[in-house]
Amino acid sequence: MYLDKRSLILTASLILSAGAVFPQAPAADSQAPAHERHARGGKRLAELNLTDAQKEQAKSIREKYRASSEDLRTQMRTLREQLNAAKEANSTAEIERLTKERDALAAKAKETFTAQRNEFRSILTAEQQSKFDQMRDRHGDQSKWRNHKHEGEKPQA
Repeated sequence: MYLDKRSLILTASLILSAGAVFPQAPAADSQAPAHERHARGGKRLAELNLTDAQKEQAKSIREKYRASSEDLRTQMRTLREQLNAAKEANSTAEIERLTKERDALAAKAKETFTAQRNEFRSILTAEQQSKFDQMRDRHGDQSKWRNHKHEGEKPQA
């Protein structure tokens, strides 16, 4: 059970992390106000001091991956609902099938996110790449802390 929950959290964070690096148009049903989401992503990008040309390239990369990211989020949401229903029904075979499907989808999401991040990284100068990597590491540390906050302390790096 714990492993399934961790896998789901990891998958969701991978999919949603794309928004941290590439701010996207808000979904109609999203919970945080649009200006807050955009401001967070914009601040991160602003730290890189992108040129106008780089901003256009980043926008193009974001648009290139937007449809597949939205599709993956929709599929993950549907799977999560189906998995919850299977757990309520105590259907072990269905839980196992959906878990395998979710794991495959998570791998695809990670692959897509990594490709998008690498493509974005390729438009950066060496100095910007270094700063980007530091930002990514800092964001990862924050995620680890959030995932372990129930233990009462920050995880060891």
